[in-house]
Amino acid sequence: MQVPVELKRRYLERRIQDIEHLISSLEVNDFAPALKLGHQVKGNAETFDFPQLAPLGIQIENAAKKQDKEGVQNLIHLMASEINLARQTFH
Repeated sequence: MQVPVELKRRYLERRIQDIEHLISSLEVNDFAPALKLGHQVKGNAETFDFPQLAPLGIQIENAAKKQDKEGVQNLIHLMASEINLARQTFH
């Protein structure tokens, strides 16, 4: 099944919003949003035709489980870069 372009755009926009929230959460050492985001992306990135995000989701989830703040921060920056690259294909 082909995912409509508008749904792909919305998916990427939601992930950017999630990342912004996650950055704020990490400032107070709250890893729950990172755990949730990692798990969600691991499970649904491929459904929306963004398979390159799934491994990052797994890594974010694992880093959040270990409460590895620096690791989560590095991975969400990588994810943001991948999302921005993917967004460029829609402009």
